[in-house]
Amino acid sequence: MSTETSLVSLGDVLTKSEEWADVTPEATYRLITVRLWGRGVVKRSEVQGVQIAAQRMRVIRTNQLIISRIDARNGALGLVTEDLDGSFASADFPTFHINPVRVLPKYLAWMTTTSGFVALCRRASEGTTNRVRLQEDRFLRQQIHVPPLGEQRCVVDRIES
Repeated sequence: MSTETSLVSLGDVLTKSEEWADVTPEATYRLITVRLWGRGVVKRSEVQGVQIAAQRMRVIRTNQLIISRIDARNGALGLVTEDLDGSFASADFPTFHINPVRVLPKYLAWMTTTSGFVALCRRASEGTTNRVRLQEDRFLRQQIHVPPLGEQRCVVDRIES
């Protein structure tokens, strides 16, 4: 493998998703959560709309990066898997489309589990005590090293094997 990488801002490889759904009392919603320390995105529960306080929920899609605004500094972010496509999350879980021409979703998913990426999330978070939250604009300005796509594929293949 070469050592050739590009330094890019996250805003160059991520685009915020603005897909929302109005909550209706009679509908059933599959809710997700994001585990701490890179342990992934998982189904939390299924509830009726009448049980949801919010008027609208964020719709999440396969291969999006989803982040817990509250716990990003503790590694609560990950890649949405195919089995969770069409699930819902609150406004505290921003989602981003990943530009696959610049970075492979699985490569970025691996990268988000590293201590360096979690530190990047800490630098993009601010607040006091229990109110520390990720600031999206600051997050998207953070820079990461991205190797060519071929090298990303090799890394992902090696990790998955």
